[in-house]
Amino acid sequence: MKHKWRLQRKNVLDEREMQEVYRIEHSGLWLMYALLCAAVVVQLLLGAGLAQMAGEMIVIAVVSVVMIVAYARRGIWDTDARPSVRGNALYALVAALGMGIVSLGRSADFVRALAVGAAMFALCFLLLTALMLYVRRRQRLAEQDLDE
Repeated sequence: MKHKWRLQRKNVLDEREMQEVYRIEHSGLWLMYALLCAAVVVQLLLGAGLAQMAGEMIVIAVVSVVMIVAYARRGIWDTDARPSVRGNALYALVAALGMGIVSLGRSADFVRALAVGAAMFALCFLLLTALMLYVRRRQRLAEQDLDE
């Protein structure tokens, strides 16, 4: 049931212009995401408490989950790579190094930073591998649908 008070907006852009809009929005989304992550890291290194970072962390978590679920449900992994164990290990290593460095910067305890990095590697690698298996399954199902 349509409401009479809702205005219908006509798209005045052609296909090329819409592609440009999508590229701009894509870049803007990733810039915002990177800046939010950087803000959290800076606040962590400056000794801010969780309550001070809650807003940024909630936005990062919600955007991350929504994007991951949307990509996975459509069988999309990335624009530049196919899902692979090697890629998962590389991404997990980057996350582990990042968390290890942040942990070391906050506590100056090398053993703790190493433990945090190892835990982050294991968690990221397991989650990425589970996601990879799901995306591969979705891709196979999509290919079967196209074949039929």
